[in-house]
Amino acid sequence: RLIMIISYLVFFYCVIFPQHIVKNVIKNKLATKDVILQRELTIGERMGISNYLFEEIRTFRVDEKGNIFVIDAGANKLLKFNESGHLIWSKGKRGQGPGEFQLLLGIELSRNNMVIVYDFGNKRISFFNENGEFVKDLSVKKYSLLNRVDDDNDGFFYGVLTEYFEDKSIQSLKKFNKTFGAILKEFFQIERKRTPNKVQFISPQIFFRIRNDGLIIYANNWEYIFYLANGNGVVKKIIRNEYKPVKYTEADKKREFEERYKGRTLPPELKFIFPDYYPPIEHLLLDDQNNIFVRTYERTKDGAHYYDYFDAEGRYIASFPMKETIFCIRGDRFYTLEEDEEGYQKIVRYRYRLKLR
Repeated sequence: RLIMIISYLVFFYCVIFPQHIVKNVIKNKLATKDVILQRELTIGERMGISNYLFEEIRTFRVDEKGNIFVIDAGANKLLKFNESGHLIWSKGKRGQGPGEFQLLLGIELSRNNMVIVYDFGNKRISFFNENGEFVKDLSVKKYSLLNRVDDDNDGFFYGVLTEYFEDKSIQSLKKFNKTFGAILKEFFQIERKRTPNKVQFISPQIFFRIRNDGLIIYANNWEYIFYLANGNGVVKKIIRNEYKPVKYTEADKKREFEERYKGRTLPPELKFIFPDYYPPIEHLLLDDQNNIFVRTYERTKDGAHYYDYFDAEGRYIASFPMKETIFCIRGDRFYTLEEDEEGYQKIVRYRYRLKLR
């Protein structure tokens, strides 16, 4: 009788909350394409269109008109460049007053033409209109650490919240109300044990994006699975990707350790835990048509990372190698963050085209 009851419950759940499952096989990059890039614009070059030199770009976003909004964390500034690369306005300075920043971590463009910036130092979310005028602040002091904040078509907020406890840390994707005063829903959670003097070199991480239609796509970097849910947390689609794991070699450990700590003196009791294989997801992006782009840890011989490309339905289309790190995708344009030979950061816009090998 118990088995019959469970069967009825499962049937009822599947009828009320139907899920569509998409399965992809990405083992040997059989659909690999070359990416043809045409550089159109560079911001940050010493001899470029704009004479603005960035101190430390944390991230940036591009709106539908091609305007580029940048947070320069080194200068505590929010910047807007037009599609031609000219600086339109610059806002902010170090401080605690309205429109001032302490430590900028994130930026998003809201559905009602607001620029949303996450100021970790001041524990608040600040809002500016498209003309750079300060609108308001929302406090997030009650939350220990938010990683990436975005809003949906109805004005509700989403973010990845990390909470630390004595023996564990919990990272979770949550939905907040319109003032960040309350948590309305938890979508996904990753729990990790904390051991004194042990550091996991590649930590679990939740990625999420909000699509144009209001659906939320999210993933755990250690599983090549995308979940597509509505604002109530009901999963509408699961996209499972079968892939070939990339081995984490001794050379990788040495190179990445040096890149991260750059010769710093570390406590001798620290022990670093390296994985045997890389996770499948290094970064997750959506373009303005809801197509999915995943930067993976698989590399070519010259160091370019492979990007896996899926359509808006989650079907695997192709993979392509690219040395540059893509931050935004609008139409047929990639926006990347790069450095010149002297270490100056620059934002580069490319027109791209994928070509079968």
